[in-house]
Parts: sequence; C-alpha cells; structure tokens
Amino acid sequence: MAGTSEPERGEQRLQSMLRCPACKGALEWSAGSAACAPCQADYPRRNGRPDFARAVMPATEDAEFQQERMNHRSLRGKLYDLGQRFITSEYAPFDHRADFMAKIPPGSVVVELGSGNRRLTADIINIDLFMFPNVDAAADIENTPLADNSADFVILDSVVEHVPNPQGVVNEALRVLRPGGQLFCVNPFLFPYHGYPAHYCNFTRDGMRHLLRGFSSAAVEPHYGPTSAVVNIISEYVAWVIAGERRTPYLAIRAGMLLAIGWLRFLDRWIIRSPQSHRLAGMLCSIAVK
Repeated sequence: MAGTSEPERGEQRLQSMLRCPACKGALEWSAGSAACAPCQADYPRRNGRPDFARAVMPATEDAEFQQERMNHRSLRGKLYDLGQRFITSEYAPFDHRADFMAKIPPGSVVVELGSGNRRLTADIINIDLFMFPNVDAAADIENTPLADNSADFVILDSVVEHVPNPQGVVNEALRVLRPGGQLFCVNPFLFPYHGYPAHYCNFTRDGMRHLLRGFSSAAVEPHYGPTSAVVNIISEYVAWVIAGERRTPYLAIRAGMLLAIGWLRFLDRWIIRSPQSHRLAGMLCSIAVK
C-alpha cells in the first residue's frame, strides 16, 4: 500500500488475523485497546501491542532468572548467555530449525507460539504469555487470538513442556494452520527441570506422536542425542547437590562440570544415527503437516 511503512503494513497484517480469544469475534481497534463487540471484551494495547493475557510473572527463582536473561538486565544473565555459546551440554548434530526455516517460501505467514523475547525473522509473528519487547501479541497459546486457517507455519520450540495442557496447545496450532500448513515442534525428553514459568512434562517419541495425531502426518526424530542428555543430567546433578537453590554457585559449578565433560556431547554426531537413539534423546524434533 502506497504511503504505508513496513512496520505499519506488518501491524495491519497482524490485526487482520486477530480475533477475540473469548468468542473469536472481530475486533475493533483503537489507540489504547482492541474491543470485541459480540462479547463486550476489551483488551488493552501496551506500546501499541494487544495484551490478551494480562499475565503476571510468577515469583520464582527460575522465572526471575529467565527475565534477567530475556531482558538483558543483569550481569549474571548476560554472562550466562555469553557462556552458553561456549560451555553447554546441548548439541544438535543437525540444525532442524534452520533447515525448516530455510524451506519457508517468501511471503508465508509464520507464527511462533511461546516465542519469549527472541525474533527468528523480521516478519515472524510472535505470541507469548508475557509482553516481552519482541512479542507482537500477548496471549495464552492454548487459546490464541488468531483466526482459523490463518497461518502457513507454526513454531513450538521448547514450549509444550511449559504449559499445563500440551494437547490443547497442539490443537490450537492445528486450528490456526491452513490446510497443508506445517508445525515445527522441539520438546525435551531426557532433560532436567527448567521451571519457566513452570515445567509440567517431558515427552517420548510415542508421546509426541500421540500429541500430533490430529495432523495428516508427523515425523519425530532426535534433536539432542543420548550423550548430550547424559552430560546435561550429570552436570545438573552435581551442581544441584552442591549448590542447592543458590543460583550463582549453581551456575558456576555447572559451568565447571561442562568444561570437564561437555566435549563428550560431540559423540552424538555418530550415536544419533542409530534408529534407537530416541530412547535416550535429550530433545526431540517433530514436523507435522495439517
């Protein structure tokens, strides 16, 4: 549209996709809110972005630390993010997400549910429970404000373990995908507790296939392999036993353990090729087609 900037076009595209999460009615937009005439619901706009969730961050140590990281507001959080680039148990012999993103045609509508504060691409639509700076609309991802059949691709990256009803979230992704649309999902299997905002469950390959049974097809394979899982659990165990709930000593001890044994994770380059590697995988990756 002539005379319309790229951010304005992006906002117009998003607004055209959004519906009232309570009744799926059309929304009327004003500078300060998005209102639904059918059910009289009114949702505030914060810095121009609609907040359908009005969620409050839980007062837990894990949640506070994740906020530090996502908002880059503490030296501890910044050092952790920097250190993770070099000291980590996580190793994916194949970058499933990069391969998935590379195959998305230009102009596609891509939505990440439970995005946190990252933005994978400039034109992706980010929806999260909390209104981080990179979130386009805050909402419960089990009941999003997206219209039926409005997205070409949906991403659920390390999020299904953090919701009390994973099946509801997967069903919501299925609802908003267009026929032939694809879901990309990464989930933990043998992976320690990470409570942000809470950690409810992990899934086996069988569990993911069951969650995705409503799709026409679903492929599930290891993302982090067995050695990565073992390294992660050992380093977590030693750090927790020594430091307990003291976050800073815990991080220091875990970093020391990973420096000592983290290199073992590269064995997964070969081990993950085994058809049975899913039995001890750290994380799994699924691609499902509606």
